[in-house]
Amino acid sequence: MPFRRAPAGRGVFHRFLAAAALVSLALGASAAHATPEGARHDNDKPRRVLAAWHGATPQPFQLNGIDNASLSLADVRTDIVIVHFFATWCEPCRDELPSLRRLVERSDPAQLRVISISVAEPAVRVRRFIEKLPVNFPILLDDDRAVSKSWNVSALPTTFILDRNHNRRLFVERDYDWDQVDARQLLGSIDR
Repeated sequence: MPFRRAPAGRGVFHRFLAAAALVSLALGASAAHATPEGARHDNDKPRRVLAAWHGATPQPFQLNGIDNASLSLADVRTDIVIVHFFATWCEPCRDELPSLRRLVERSDPAQLRVISISVAEPAVRVRRFIEKLPVNFPILLDDDRAVSKSWNVSALPTTFILDRNHNRRLFVERDYDWDQVDARQLLGSIDR
């Protein structure tokens, strides 16, 4: 049977329905990931908390960065490794990156390292974004979502905090205020 194309308007309508379903799922996920009662900022916005991770050890990865240099998780040797998954279209992600930059600025590089991974975006888009919002940590590209899938990332942003052996210790789904974090306290909380 020969292949027949759907009418032009129908394809657009189906893409619209798919997009609406994704937005609905995202909004539902936001409600499912509400913060604990009483965790509020002074301005009454919900405050996210770092939760203990009890899942499997993460899959190692090697990805290319926006500078075309390759980086392997196995090569990162610090007490704390923060692996941050984001996308340029994600508003909370855009707000969170400067907070991560400030965390790196006030931390000892031998103690803490941030690796940020852009999920399923073209390199040129991510480069343009980072030109406008510079950071002091590597930005890697997960073009085919293989790494985010293997790490079970289901929401953006999602951040994992690894110990010196690259075991996942803490995580947070959605945005987090990294200005409230001190690397020494973070190290103490994962060494328990």
